[in-house]
Amino acid sequence: MSYPTDDPMDDPMNDPMNDPMRDDDDGERIHAPGLHEACVELAHVVLASGQPDVSRDILETLADRFEREALDFALLVANAGRDPALLGRAVHYLTDAHALPLMGTDMEWFRQALGCLIELAVPGIALSAKGGAFLRDLQVGIEQSLQDMEE
Repeated sequence: MSYPTDDPMDDPMNDPMNDPMRDDDDGERIHAPGLHEACVELAHVVLASGQPDVSRDILETLADRFEREALDFALLVANAGRDPALLGRAVHYLTDAHALPLMGTDMEWFRQALGCLIELAVPGIALSAKGGAFLRDLQVGIEQSLQDMEE
């Protein structure tokens, strides 16, 4: 059980992890254009598709949770010299390819899937020849998807 205190840091709204934008090492805000809208769309798919009468508050709350999770990658993306807007595009990809109504409010699938996508888009480790061989498979699949999109 928690009890109210006079300490402002006990208020969850003062928790820096609840901030929808992250600071970089210089204390500047890292913005991820389009991320919030992508997270709202994802929340709608995983909640509203199964229950069309889900309240806007519930949708926004889940969207904010998705956004906070995604922003955990913002500094990594920015430090790699990449556009943090790729976070929103990654969430749109997850919405299109992997989001199902049965996922509901579970965050673990989102964390794992987004982490994998970010690693592919912003490589942070050197791969072995065997692991790297899969990148060729991805390249073929990506080229096919891009071609299908253009048709």
